[in-house]
Amino acid sequence: MKITKANLDNKKVVKIIVGLIHEVFCEFNLKDSKDGLIKKMNSQYGKWYDYNATLSIFQKSPLFFIAKDRDTIIWMIRGTSEKILNLYVLKKRHLQWIGSKLLSTFESAAKKLWSKSLVLKASKYAVPFYLTNGYTIKNDRILTKQL
Repeated sequence: MKITKANLDNKKVVKIIVGLIHEVFCEFNLKDSKDGLIKKMNSQYGKWYDYNATLSIFQKSPLFFIAKDRDTIIWMIRGTSEKILNLYVLKKRHLQWIGSKLLSTFESAAKKLWSKSLVLKASKYAVPFYLTNGYTIKNDRILTKQL
């Protein structure tokens, strides 16, 4: 497994990341989501997504990493030096510590940008993962970690 910065100049990579996000969101978050979020997710990451609009969203994330196994993208994480915006992993790759390695890579990059802490909003399913990795619950599903 190799962790690298996402190459957003490569259209194929962006398309694969979009597919990963859509697949994982539908698998784990769809049943707990409100209609507004479902519509937003479908417009940004669904079958008929707007490439340029989604690329613009991705490009606003100075920290964007992917994990590859051979040539398959299996994890992605993106955000800023203060906030994790997305972390998605294929279901068949859960419980293999890959997510913890990817999260650690993101945290190290945030520290290099002088971040003292990170915040994120987790899905119900992901809360235990973040707790295991040293995050604490601030309120509802908002979690933080001091770096």
